[in-house]
Amino acid sequence: MPNYREINNQKLLQKLIRGMEMSQGQFRLFLAQCNNLSQRDRLIPQLRESFSGDLAQLQLDESVDELYATIRKCLGNQQPDALMVWGLEFVRNIDKLLVAMSLVREEFRKNCPFPIVLWVDAEISRKFIRLIPDLENWSSLTVFETTTQELIDFIQQTSKSVYQKVLESGARIFLDDTALGLGESAYQELVSARQELLNREVTLELELEANLEFVLGRATDNYTEIALEHYQHSLELWQQINNLVRVAHTYYYLGLWWCSYAVRHRVEKNMACERACSYFQQSVEGFETVNRPDLVAKFINTWGEVLQTLGRWDELETVANRARELHQTYDQPFCEARADGFLAECELAKNHYRQAKKLAQTAIEICNKTLDTVSPPSSEKDEVTLDWERYSHLGKYLFALAKAEKYLGKFEASIANFEQAKNTTKPE
Repeated sequence: MPNYREINNQKLLQKLIRGMEMSQGQFRLFLAQCNNLSQRDRLIPQLRESFSGDLAQLQLDESVDELYATIRKCLGNQQPDALMVWGLEFVRNIDKLLVAMSLVREEFRKNCPFPIVLWVDAEISRKFIRLIPDLENWSSLTVFETTTQELIDFIQQTSKSVYQKVLESGARIFLDDTALGLGESAYQELVSARQELLNREVTLELELEANLEFVLGRATDNYTEIALEHYQHSLELWQQINNLVRVAHTYYYLGLWWCSYAVRHRVEKNMACERACSYFQQSVEGFETVNRPDLVAKFINTWGEVLQTLGRWDELETVANRARELHQTYDQPFCEARADGFLAECELAKNHYRQAKKLAQTAIEICNKTLDTVSPPSSEKDEVTLDWERYSHLGKYLFALAKAEKYLGKFEASIANFEQAKNTTKPE
């Protein structure tokens, strides 16, 4: 049974449509404010079906910086009864786009003799008032209120989607917001959704709250203290619920945070790496405790990387041997090559240069063979993975080989591999 918010939203939608129909033949700007994208995606088809005239539609690309020129290019000689535009929340430079609108407002009036509906969120609506008050005065605002269930569904769906993606990715690549399906305003949208629920005296279940805290950690800048606070709160909630898999997974992200801290604070690098190492160890041991060797295989290599940075060679050897066994079991050749690379570094540390050379060569062979097998990549995601292996990890294996050859007196071969390592690696 529809609640009063749903009923009110339908009334607002019909009022908006009547305003559009009454404004045919003249330029008028309608701002349709909707903070929840899934709700907006349900309202757009309703508006489209209920509007009696010819309704043109335009979904903006993130690179757009001039709305007027984009509309003229989209419509050409077409003269619709109304135009509906959405996607502004994803435009990279929304401030520039809004200011540009103000500069050509007379062009809108003269050359766009039809109502234009812009779907916006609360942030863009505020920017209209602040940045282009002269154009805002020409517009009317309709604010659609998100229902309680839609707010909960938004948090649930976003949290579930992000978790599935980061769990699938494992420790190989730190997915950016685009890969996670998070827009630039995702963090604020999630925070606002939770605050609105609190205003309505609705408390999230502990599991959803724990999920949300983790996603907020990923949605904000991973270098900030705010991200750390979200991860820590998420961990506390997962421990309270006794979800050991999620506890172990959150330990991994706390470890990643301290790794990034080590990069940014060189004076405290050793301390930060020790903290990261502890979290990675707890993560792997947590997955072991719940008998999830598949997840151990996904995340164990990052523990090895920090052990190598700290020069804890005996521990690294144990971890690398366990990792290699797991990667062979789960057919993860790139990860197996990484484990061989760790073992090569262990042998170098023990001055066992022949064994180090053999292990480095094995890592290079596995990496190159796998690159040949899976090239060209079948998707953008695969391309990112292959670039990481080709331009980062392969350079490390060549570097280990060159060091082994140097100590074995193979100076020409060593120099050649040092050069190849340098030319192969992209530091960025």
